[in-house]
Amino acid sequence: MEKAALTLTIFLLSGAISYGQYTDHRDHELDSLETVVAPWTEARIAKATPEERSMIADAWHDLMWGYSNINPGRSLYFARRNMELCQQELWLNQALQSAKMIGQHHWAAGQTDSAMAYFNKALTIADRMALKEPLPGKPDGYKQSTIDDAYSGVYGAIGNLYASIDSIPQAMEYYRKCGALLEKNGWNESSSVLYQNMGETWLDAGNLKEAETSYNKALQFGVAADDSLLVANARAGLGALYLEQGKTTKALRQLRAADEYFSTHEDQEYRSRLYTLDVTGKVLEAQKRQTRTIAIGAFVLAALLLCLVLLLLRALRLSKEKKAADEVIGEMISASEEKAPAAGDLPKLTDRERDILALVAKGLTNKEIASKLYLTEQTIKWYRMRLTAKFEAKNASELIVKAKELGIV
Repeated sequence: MEKAALTLTIFLLSGAISYGQYTDHRDHELDSLETVVAPWTEARIAKATPEERSMIADAWHDLMWGYSNINPGRSLYFARRNMELCQQELWLNQALQSAKMIGQHHWAAGQTDSAMAYFNKALTIADRMALKEPLPGKPDGYKQSTIDDAYSGVYGAIGNLYASIDSIPQAMEYYRKCGALLEKNGWNESSSVLYQNMGETWLDAGNLKEAETSYNKALQFGVAADDSLLVANARAGLGALYLEQGKTTKALRQLRAADEYFSTHEDQEYRSRLYTLDVTGKVLEAQKRQTRTIAIGAFVLAALLLCLVLLLLRALRLSKEKKAADEVIGEMISASEEKAPAAGDLPKLTDRERDILALVAKGLTNKEIASKLYLTEQTIKWYRMRLTAKFEAKNASELIVKAKELGIV
């Protein structure tokens, strides 16, 4: 799938991935929510109660996510404010999510160094969460599932960043770290998204074997999650992969299965449907080319086989002609050494002479006899002269009569 597809999934993969699955905040009344938090200046927040600061942090968190795809500038602003407040209050998980969001916005702007700096900051926060030290409101520290969720989200985000700059080994290192945590906790939806990204990355890199493995895993986890969208995305990816492999029939099967979903959810998934239809068009064109190639190949093969048969027949005829010629030469040599037959003796005939005599008796012409015995017409004429002489006949008719009288034909 196109690299742009990677960008479309970054907020899902890098949001609170599975344990605290990201909730879409864009349905909130963002303008109203922003009006509520506007009076809360830094000075007022400094005097606020812990409950009020928690309320403000939650509102900024909603605004950060709500604006993430519709107004990146506002999203970045609220992410920065939320990260500062949550770090002050030691609300580590929210601080990590904000740092990660800031990194995503830098990445989307092409600022990979700044993005990596914030992703590393998020990893540092995750390391502190892993210490399970007593924190405000969490005397026993964070649960292991929350810690796994934090790490997996950052690993996925870093993997996406490396994939976008074609640092494939580094991307896969972080993707695998992310995948191990997702599978450990049974977070099937996020596992499907992860392997979808891995499939796209391998496909872009030209490693079709790894791409196929990744897309099949994305499909497997999508089915396990009973999520039709994830299944459709995986099938669309497999369709693109099979097109690259030249397996057009398999590609069409996957693409049509994907479009069954996209076509019934076109309002929400119109980009995915356009992509699927585009790949389907390419597959159909490839099938036409394959059909033409097969037809041309079949014609060439048939022509070659015909030539081979003709050559074999020609070789067989030449072989028979050579054998017949050798026999004629042998008979000519023998004839030159023969003694005249005694009076009253039957003419002494060779096998070849008997064959020719029988064909003459049937009324065949010299040309017809030559073709049948793989000899030349001149050779047949020579044999007829010998037969006429041996039977002391004046012509062919008399030759046949004498031969019949003697019971030879």
